[in-house]
Amino acid sequence: MANGHGGKRTPRKPAPVSGPGALSKRTDGGPQARRQLPDAQYGEQAAFQDAQASAPMAGDSQAGPGAPAQGRPPVEVVPFGAPSMRPDEPVTAGVDIGAGPGSTSLGFPDPNERVNQQDMEQMRVMLPYLEWMSSLPNASPSTRAIVRRIKGML
Repeated sequence: MANGHGGKRTPRKPAPVSGPGALSKRTDGGPQARRQLPDAQYGEQAAFQDAQASAPMAGDSQAGPGAPAQGRPPVEVVPFGAPSMRPDEPVTAGVDIGAGPGSTSLGFPDPNERVNQQDMEQMRVMLPYLEWMSSLPNASPSTRAIVRRIKGML
């Protein structure tokens, strides 16, 4: 019995043993306490506390089961069999085939417009070397296609 420890210990809280399954209860006596980082660097303690506050802790009276985390709006989930929320929009909207607007309606940049003028000037300087490389007998069809594309853009 070093330092008075050892032997039988009775818990201070009323439930020494939890029941099985649906009868189980906490035996530590209450809600989970917020923790502190012992040797946090500058700003880490606040970030750690924010992370704890954003997740519901066991026994919190503020957030019940199924309640959204603080600071996040609930996400509306549409059931699979629900009627369409956009009945006038074709299924192929945003695709380059079928009815409806094409992929340009999504606002993505055109891959052909990504090459800016500075890139084109560098490719113009390297074009003789690239043409020679694509004319070699072991040049891949992809290499030849790239050179054709560069020549078409100039």
